[in-house]
Amino acid sequence: MIIQAGFDLQILARPLIVQQGRVLPRLVVIGLDAEMQLDGVEVVSDEFAGSLKPHHDAILDGLDPEWTKYFAIAHAGIWTEHNYHCDDPILLEAAELETVAAHRGFHMIGHFGQDETGYMSAGAHSYFDQYPRHVELPCTMTHWVNSKVSTCWRCCV
Repeated sequence: MIIQAGFDLQILARPLIVQQGRVLPRLVVIGLDAEMQLDGVEVVSDEFAGSLKPHHDAILDGLDPEWTKYFAIAHAGIWTEHNYHCDDPILLEAAELETVAAHRGFHMIGHFGQDETGYMSAGAHSYFDQYPRHVELPCTMTHWVNSKVSTCWRCCV
């Protein structure tokens, strides 16, 4: 399975976090290989209390450096909308995780907070190929080559 977009990642994580309308205090990691193929989806904590920092090692130690290149995290709870991309502690901790992961050879491509009503994303919501921040990712929108509706600006030119 090739992961093409941020919403693919949150769809994989949601059933592990929200079950029967109830949010479980879980932290989930989704791993992808160098070709954006699904490597695995794993619950790394059943006791997520709103802070990523205590889980940094569990997140990164669960990734296989021989296979996994990209990863995303999803957890119970969302951040306050007015703090989006600002100083919300969970977003600062995610930025720190992204930096530590890069030093270990992993690239964080998604961060999702989920609750009963939906999700928030601090990364790509749609196709990764449409975000300049993700130009180094492999092309996943090859199906747009023959589309009469649209084209991928980066892959199909």
